[in-house]
Amino acid sequence: MKKVFVLLLASLMVVAFAASGFAAAKVIGYYMDAADDYYKAGFEVFSELAKREGWVLRDVVGQGTAPEQIATIENFITQGVDAIVCVQNSPHASSETLAKAHEAGIPMFFLTHNPPDEPGLAGFAGYDWVEIGVFAAESAIKHGAKRIIMIEGKLGQGAAGGQTEGFVKGYMNAGLDVGDAMTIGGRGGSDLQMVFWGSGDWFADPAKRVMQDAITALGPDGFDGAYVQNDEMMDGAIQAFEEAGLDPSDYWLGSSNGKEKSWVWVREGKITMDVNQTPTLEADLAHQQIKAYFAGEPYKRCIFSGTIVFDKDTIDESKLIPYDAAAYFVKRDAGAFVYDLNDPMFKEQPGYQK
Repeated sequence: MKKVFVLLLASLMVVAFAASGFAAAKVIGYYMDAADDYYKAGFEVFSELAKREGWVLRDVVGQGTAPEQIATIENFITQGVDAIVCVQNSPHASSETLAKAHEAGIPMFFLTHNPPDEPGLAGFAGYDWVEIGVFAAESAIKHGAKRIIMIEGKLGQGAAGGQTEGFVKGYMNAGLDVGDAMTIGGRGGSDLQMVFWGSGDWFADPAKRVMQDAITALGPDGFDGAYVQNDEMMDGAIQAFEEAGLDPSDYWLGSSNGKEKSWVWVREGKITMDVNQTPTLEADLAHQQIKAYFAGEPYKRCIFSGTIVFDKDTIDESKLIPYDAAAYFVKRDAGAFVYDLNDPMFKEQPGYQK
């Protein structure tokens, strides 16, 4: 009789424990393709928000290879995580991992680079990279830049190809002759000449080498400007200018990211323009998608985050979103910018089913 009573008491305690809301914490697997400052900034915000939810976070940083992404996602599946966040290496790697996660019943959420719209894709928060490229082109046209050095990020990733496409499209929208500039390695037309084309892999040092090669090959009078697709690569490009004895402000220089250091560059005229598109906000939106998924609530599945274009005449730092996580949460908690996933400014991306 005593044994039965003990078992009954234990059962009641389990029921009471569950009813009190002390369910097992959700476990999130978080994969980043490389040790990139952009990816790190997003992770720091997601990590803080996950902590506030009581989620357990398991993170892995790759070295820029597809096999690492595939192996890591397979490990997350084996561990039985409740959801996976992925900053992908390539759409092909993501397609393979999506199939495996879907078979295991684990939702996958993506950041930054557009994943394939296949079974298992539960959410994506990124930017309209084509639009960002158009913004840069509009600035370049305004400043009369025709002979352009193009320094892309990682070839094959949507963020790089999208920006290049948008840059060329901006000239086309203005009715200008771009020739074959839409083709990788194309030389362009009379109004847009791609005088040098290289990949900086999103990092400063390789971008610096590309810019050094371009300056050596073209000479200081052989180009009007450069579109350097993120701020880390722009950092390397600026170093190349200065070490060659050139003043960056003598050229049109456009970038994307809008990190805090670029606010200084733009104010000082070292670069011409930038676009504030932050992984911190991107990760915040992904957190909200996952929270809604766990709650069984409807949410915007694949969305564009918000951007702010700025140059020396238009920069307003009070409106710019920080990369630094601590500064991000100070502004977020003060309501200095919109971050609510349900706000109309966050539009669903075309090409993805709802």
